[in-house]
Amino acid sequence: MKSYEKYGINQCFFGKLPWYFNFFLKSCSTNPTVNFLIFTDQEKPKKCPNNVEFIPFSLKQFNSLASERLNLKIEIKYAYKLCDFKPAYGIILSDYLKDYEYWGITDIDLIFGRIREFITDEMLTDYEVISVRNDYPTGSFMIFENKEKTNWLFKKSKDYEKIFTSDKHYCFDECNFVHQYLEDGGDIFEIETEIESMHHILMYEIQNNNLKVHFDFLIIEGLPGKLFWNNGLLSFKNEFEVLHYHLILYKANQYTLKRDWEEIPNQFYIDKYLIRKNGILSILDYLFNDNIRIWFKKANILIEYYLSVKISKTRLKNINNSAFVNGNYKRFIIKNECNDNFLSFNLDYPNYILYKSIFKNNNIFFKENKHLHYKIINNTLIEITKDGSTFKLEKE
Repeated sequence: MKSYEKYGINQCFFGKLPWYFNFFLKSCSTNPTVNFLIFTDQEKPKKCPNNVEFIPFSLKQFNSLASERLNLKIEIKYAYKLCDFKPAYGIILSDYLKDYEYWGITDIDLIFGRIREFITDEMLTDYEVISVRNDYPTGSFMIFENKEKTNWLFKKSKDYEKIFTSDKHYCFDECNFVHQYLEDGGDIFEIETEIESMHHILMYEIQNNNLKVHFDFLIIEGLPGKLFWNNGLLSFKNEFEVLHYHLILYKANQYTLKRDWEEIPNQFYIDKYLIRKNGILSILDYLFNDNIRIWFKKANILIEYYLSVKISKTRLKNINNSAFVNGNYKRFIIKNECNDNFLSFNLDYPNYILYKSIFKNNNIFFKENKHLHYKIINNTLIEITKDGSTFKLEKE
């Protein structure tokens, strides 16, 4: 069997590096046979692993290079749009990948375990594309064989030019936002989507025996707690080894503690609402910050709900009719003839009266669900659940 000494994992990131970036770097350092290429306008940290290369890059440079390589006019205005371009990195960034037989995409909100325990030489020999979920392609981490066939896969979508030349984010690298449908066992070809995504492409190629693709569930997402990182080995419940933990919901949760550690220890726990060091004192940290503190926060929201909806009863007013969108999800704020505002999840369903918080904190409630509330900040509607998870929808 052929041995693959190294492969290149790419990420383009513009703007200030977030609090969790040092966790990402620490977990990269314990995977020395994987090279990480970070294209960024930020300075390289003083303590950076040898296998992580910082390549000075700007959004303007990316637009210029992508336009040249794809023969399209690319004018990305905001960095999150880069997600749609990930499947094309094998072409756009080809000069940086020419020495690798495999290349990959990643996000920086990941804490890796032992990558090569999962992405083995045998797997690389047998497959041309590797996804680390079983139900759809993982834009957060995916591996491609470095050859014409796989590098140009994205062109098999009839919509790729529309996707690349639009300001809109389409979740092209995954499944055009139909994640829940696919997680529930749905068929991508039996649901209407706005564009043909990478999931459409990969499933079509598989069905026609044109491509060897590996789908497997190797990661942890959400807020499960009970994760332990030990010198590179990431485990769940001390039973299952995990390829990586995706912080996508942890970083957006309003209850989680975001500790910006300059020095990441060799061992740490990832609980539901905090990341803590290993040691006797950390048990007290866990008892307070992952339990008592959260109980008080949830109790405070319930008290605020009852005071606002049952006692004060001050209705939200004067917000013009608006639709807020995130992928395939929509929420509507509607104003009646009395200027009272209502919430609608679907214009064909009943509308719910909205109440202002009795406190001056921008919280908005509706009587029918005490475990769900909202904030409107500028043109963003933020939906907040009982456990502190947030879901942002932008005004259309």
